Amino acid sequence: MDGIACLREAIKTVPVPGAPPRFSRDGAVAGLAFLDAALRLNHVRRLTERLSFVQHRIARRTTEVDISLNMLERGQSVAAKLFQQLASHSPSDPGQALAGDSSIWVPVARIARQTAEPIDIRDTSGAKVPRLTQYETSRLLASGLYRLLRESLTSHPDSADEYSDLSQVLLSIHEPRWLIQAALLTLFIERNRPESPADDRPTPDMVDGHIRQYRQMALGILDRYEADLKDYFALLDVALNEHLLVVALDAASDEHLLTYESPLYVNDRSTPLQGLWRTLRASGEGYYVQYTTSIPSTLRSYHLIFESAPGVDISRIFLSTDADSRSVTSLAADLTFLADRLGSQKRTPMDEPAKKLMELEAQTALRRLAELVRRRRWEASHAGIALPERYLPASLGLTHAAVAGEASVGPDGSINNSILKHPQVSPEKLRCAARELVDQELLSDLSLERDPVTNRAHAYWRRTPERSVNSGPIEIQAGAILQDATGAGPRDALLYAAVLAGTVYLVACLLTRSAWPYGSAAQPAFHSIRSSEAVIAVLLLVAGFLYSRLTLPDSHSVSGHLRAIPRFVARVCIFSMVVVAAPIAATSDGFVIRLAFIAGTLLPLVSTALLIRRRSDDLTKTLGRMGAPKWAGDERAKRRGAVVPDVHYRSSGREPEEKSGAKR
Repeated sequence: MDGIACLREAIKTVPVPGAPPRFSRDGAVAGLAFLDAALRLNHVRRLTERLSFVQHRIARRTTEVDISLNMLERGQSVAAKLFQQLASHSPSDPGQALAGDSSIWVPVARIARQTAEPIDIRDTSGAKVPRLTQYETSRLLASGLYRLLRESLTSHPDSADEYSDLSQVLLSIHEPRWLIQAALLTLFIERNRPESPADDRPTPDMVDGHIRQYRQMALGILDRYEADLKDYFALLDVALNEHLLVVALDAASDEHLLTYESPLYVNDRSTPLQGLWRTLRASGEGYYVQYTTSIPSTLRSYHLIFESAPGVDISRIFLSTDADSRSVTSLAADLTFLADRLGSQKRTPMDEPAKKLMELEAQTALRRLAELVRRRRWEASHAGIALPERYLPASLGLTHAAVAGEASVGPDGSINNSILKHPQVSPEKLRCAARELVDQELLSDLSLERDPVTNRAHAYWRRTPERSVNSGPIEIQAGAILQDATGAGPRDALLYAAVLAGTVYLVACLLTRSAWPYGSAAQPAFHSIRSSEAVIAVLLLVAGFLYSRLTLPDSHSVSGHLRAIPRFVARVCIFSMVVVAAPIAATSDGFVIRLAFIAGTLLPLVSTALLIRRRSDDLTKTLGRMGAPKWAGDERAKRRGAVVPDVHYRSSGREPEEKSGAKR
């Protein structure tokens, strides 16, 4: 249930209080300032996340936050000092209260409310930094959000009408207002959330009493003014689903570097058949990892680092954001509208002012399109790939018209600089360009660093100056491929299979005294084996001794997943030894023993075919399979979609929205 649904459910189920809950006006100011600072994070200079992969489906996330107190807005700084005064129970004189204390309480991050794991924040020296409890933060947020709700409703014109329900709830009838306060306080203080609405059907032959009337009045205010409270409900949803990490920092120092660890949410386990297929795929192609998170649009830069255990390399890593989604969606709508206007202008000529206005609109839209295409081209160039021009013919043509500075020549030889006269500008191409922006996912950017392949890789994102800083959170998707760095697993498994097959062949040759022990002429020799116990001991002891020398890591680790096929080949080889030893111990039939020796020789050799590698060196194909934007992948990946990763980590408990395209 979202924030407003939880609030309605709390209003329906929380008892109507006989007195108003204790809300502090100064606490409300501090709570709103903390929430504002946590949403904006304008005092965070850089955010760095380090993800370490050792065990399958288990990752460790460490976050580093570079903070500059000088970047706090004046209202946020004043509210932080005000809370310091409230928390210390000092006198009303701020100068006297803060004379011996230079600390300031500042929000540094938001974490998902689902987790109950304690978060320890440390400074550069490794010492723990004091942090507000979630109970204290929750009371501040409850006070602040009720104050914000009351001010939002008071600003509505209906509040001036003394006969309206809104005016009566705000000024005359106290119980509905107290009920809203109690509901907000309950939602913020209690950790649990309702999953479904309670059954509130009325009892037959009963009428609404004053308690039910108070509830209906409180719910009616929320329903009647829902459109006016849309932004408030969005803010409430964020505050209810995320905890604020508020720490005390030394105000005498402007720069601070803090570090903390937080849990990650992982995707649901796959079915046994899907798990088997992904395990086999990991040994051939690599171990696919995806990570999704969100950052505020005000954040200046974001650094993501993937680390793996020694012996496991991160061959590829990409980072993509939807920071341009709002502007690209608006651009696509503008191009479509411009195409309609241009088409109607050709059918019905406009006057000169209308033509001039459409000329300005066209120049503005095409410049935005040209800037978007330029950024994507440079991002592709930095990644070492090329922008797929064959999928963007209309966008590239309009981009050329916007930046080339070409003009048309009239019949009288005069030069006409109108961009609408350019042959690339037509209603059809404008509509086609709008479709290309959506179909090729140009709303998503790409960051891919071509660093040397090691067990550590990074991706970097920086907000460009022209991007909006108040457009809500930016969704980030990152993907990586982890591969075996040593190659020892396949090599050892191949050698193991060859040695065991050779051992079986050598034993068969010695028993039959023939270089080809698999013919029908060798059956009498297999029928009259003198010391079957010694033959069985040689076969099983050699297989067991060599198996103990194989480099096969824990099957639950990432390295174990990457060497799943070598482990399977080694077990097939052991099974082949059992296939040979069992008939020798159980029967003296020469035909059966001859077939067992044939199987014991062929099974290890045939199983080595599974060790053939299928790694792709095509970067565009690899990016497409990893789930990068369509404009960065090849044609086959666009048709089939990205592969389902071996593991998908999320920074919050909410399921991410899947990108368009089938998953396989």
